[in-house]
Amino acid sequence: MLFNSPLSGERADRIISMLALDEHSKVLDIGCGEGEFLTRIYQFSHGHCFGIDINDRSLDRARDKAVMLKAGGKLKYTETDIVKAGLNKNSFDLAVCIGSTHAFGMGDAAYPHALKEMKDLVKPGGLILIGEGFWKREPDQEYLTFIGEPVGVYNTHEENISQAESFHLISLYAVESNIDEWDHFEWSSRMEAELGSNKEKLDHVRKWNLFYRQYGRTTMGFGFYLFRKEL
Repeated sequence: MLFNSPLSGERADRIISMLALDEHSKVLDIGCGEGEFLTRIYQFSHGHCFGIDINDRSLDRARDKAVMLKAGGKLKYTETDIVKAGLNKNSFDLAVCIGSTHAFGMGDAAYPHALKEMKDLVKPGGLILIGEGFWKREPDQEYLTFIGEPVGVYNTHEENISQAESFHLISLYAVESNIDEWDHFEWSSRMEAELGSNKEKLDHVRKWNLFYRQYGRTTMGFGFYLFRKEL
């Protein structure tokens, strides 16, 4: 999988092309994983791109991509927690967090905390791009019980937008992952596990895949939300 979320390369490139970034832009990706999204931002803009994550193995792969691109110091990664990163406020043109708002807190506090902290990190007029789950409909209790708390999803699509606006962020764009992106994401995970050697992981992935087919496919959505900080 390119991304650890239901996101196609085509949609990623389309979103990035809308961000009006250039070689002077400063970009932060929180929970960047293997750096695929940030790498694409760098390739598009050649801006100053900084990714943070707590998974050193993922960051090693991200750094390999930066070396292949000969990005020098303009595409950098640091293993750290956002809470401990000590980043300067009002210093980024764009802050990104796709599928990683749990880095800012637990349960239903994660998304609003992410909005608040990312708003503080970007400059006046700066952009915030968040990828976040939402409920398409009221989830079945069997599905919630299987996922366990924190489930990571607490709002509808509209509530994800309105909650950001309650922090005086300006909504610019919002789009949902489509069913093809979801199926590719979930079945790629299944295929990877089936072709691997970790029996314990395979059992879990098979059960997750079953619950995705029975419940998640019609219940859970994933949105990409672009907001602007007021001047």
